[in-house]
Amino acid sequence: MGSPGFRLVCLSTQYLCGMTRILSLMLCGIVFTSANAQRETQNFTELNIGLAAIDDHSFDTVVPGISLLFGRTIQFSNNNVAEVQIGAAAPTLITGKLAAGIGTLEKNVMLAVRPWPLTIGPQIKRNQFTWSFEFGTATEASFDAGWIVTAAYRWDLTRKEKE
Repeated sequence: MGSPGFRLVCLSTQYLCGMTRILSLMLCGIVFTSANAQRETQNFTELNIGLAAIDDHSFDTVVPGISLLFGRTIQFSNNNVAEVQIGAAAPTLITGKLAAGIGTLEKNVMLAVRPWPLTIGPQIKRNQFTWSFEFGTATEASFDAGWIVTAAYRWDLTRKEKE
């Protein structure tokens, strides 16, 4: 039937796929329920530094990482927020993130999913600073990361009222 490690990887992958579906439904729900609502958008550049646990979910092998991302946050009139980011990263070369949650453009809490490396977890933003703690599968899908923790600084590029 397979080793316990293999079963854990399968369960982790199933969990992440399930959470990705939930986040996708959340994003769709926010977009559809807020289609006619007033909203504000904010474009930004974000510099991230972080640590990742490699090959498992422990603190035995931790490596640093860095990324420079471009993104957009949308705040709907009902205080729902959604976000998309994409950019360059080391050591994965590229990365991106989709997130949805509650709050404003300046302060929010979101559930975020990275398609590459595949991770999911909470993201907190307060003014120009963002923090995240994300769980991966510790397999190739997650670039062998069991978890990723990041701290970031954002530069606002534009802000449009009532899009």
